[in-house]
Amino acid sequence: MTILDRYIAREFWKGLLAAMITFLVLYLGGDTMRQGIKDDIPPAYALQFTFYQMPEVLVLLLPAACLMGVLICLSGLARRNELTAMFASGVSLTRMSFVLLSLVFMLCCVSFVITDRVVPPLAKIRAHFQRTVIQGKPDLQSDIKQNKIWYRSRNLIYNIRTFDTLKNRISGISIYTFSDNFDLIQQIEANTADYTDGKWLLGNGLVTIFDSETGYPMTRHFTTQLMSLNETPDDFKEIEKEVETLRLKNLWRYIQRTKEAGIDTRAYEVTFWSKISLSLVPLVMALLGIPFATQHHRSSSFARDVSLCFFIVLVYWLCFSSALSMGKSGWFPPFWAAWTPNILFFCFGVFMVVKSKRA
Repeated sequence: MTILDRYIAREFWKGLLAAMITFLVLYLGGDTMRQGIKDDIPPAYALQFTFYQMPEVLVLLLPAACLMGVLICLSGLARRNELTAMFASGVSLTRMSFVLLSLVFMLCCVSFVITDRVVPPLAKIRAHFQRTVIQGKPDLQSDIKQNKIWYRSRNLIYNIRTFDTLKNRISGISIYTFSDNFDLIQQIEANTADYTDGKWLLGNGLVTIFDSETGYPMTRHFTTQLMSLNETPDDFKEIEKEVETLRLKNLWRYIQRTKEAGIDTRAYEVTFWSKISLSLVPLVMALLGIPFATQHHRSSSFARDVSLCFFIVLVYWLCFSSALSMGKSGWFPPFWAAWTPNILFFCFGVFMVVKSKRA
């Protein structure tokens, strides 16, 4: 890396850090106030909840920060006539773009690692904190393994194969009931469980009762059996939230297992592909910022850079959100729903860069 490359990189890092800090303070400050006002919780709890979502917020703000960093870097060089001097000395826009995009690509790799490794465990801690501390609900724990979903609430542990949120139907369920001393009292296994009229209708299963006096289990078979549980489909939909925070490899396994059970997995597939495509959004945003920052040269201003940044980000997120919604509703295949906005905006960015080089 030459002295000029290091100089461009330093200007980019300065703009990126300034933008990230500004966006972070605005977002976290507003979110903390919203938590305090909406949920009426102490400021300390609101701050703790906000801390748990910090890595996720950084990933979401990174595209806008990269775009702003590119705009500040190149616009600053243009206002100080340094950009003109670079062009006159034979330094091309392609060379400067390569330096900036290389830095942003490294940030994309870091963003992907954070999304896949850091965000999932913190999201689980945040959900537990929100339920038990902020909402004051009973403790529950869910854990999605490769072949089963484990769900704990009070003295019950559920072992679920799949849960269809549209039909409120569980396929393959085992319910373990424990005493206060955590001794197993009863085990129920059923092929299906449907929620009707406030109760769960279990189908084709076995009930095993463990008698502490005789020491022998008693088992009986049933075709259908009504069972009253404190858990409703809304409680089991907590699983849905955890699915969205799974690591990519675990999420893909869950999709395959759910698909084998005949359950619609479009929403899960869109989530899977969107996690990957989101990691490359900073690269697309940086590419879009290059032609806009170099078009107006000395007429550029900081207010214009900020306005342009918000406009580009707003248009992109509208397109991205619309594409994901259409993917989940079946209008687009999940893969193309997650990747189409990136492809379109990337092609537009390349076109604008080529156009600005010819101008």
